[in-house]
Amino acid sequence: MSAVPCLQVQNISKNYGGLEVLTNIDLTVHEGDRRVIIGPNGAGKTTLFHVISGVIPPSSGKVLFRGRDITHYPPYRRAQLGMARTFQVTTLFPRLTALENLVLALHGVRPLKFVAWRPV
Repeated sequence: MSAVPCLQVQNISKNYGGLEVLTNIDLTVHEGDRRVIIGPNGAGKTTLFHVISGVIPPSSGKVLFRGRDITHYPPYRRAQLGMARTFQVTTLFPRLTALENLVLALHGVRPLKFVAWRPV
């Protein structure tokens, strides 16, 4: 196991005006670790994943990916570094086969994205 965590969330908070959705959240995930985020509806789970993936910025705190501060990186830059996110509904392209969906996903992590005539 690497000494540098794959993902670190340090003191993350997210406020919408006076509404505190996330307050001082810390999370460390090392390579090979598995974590579960559980809670009732409205607990802030989706907001936490939005902050980690860069969809929304935190009000305070840091997100580090493999030791690099990515707090202010947009989602596409995080993806270029190798961060991936899945959603509850994973049938993004329901008319494609499972293999075609996987090939499409593999294209997204290559330096030359979506060059269809090169082998994956």
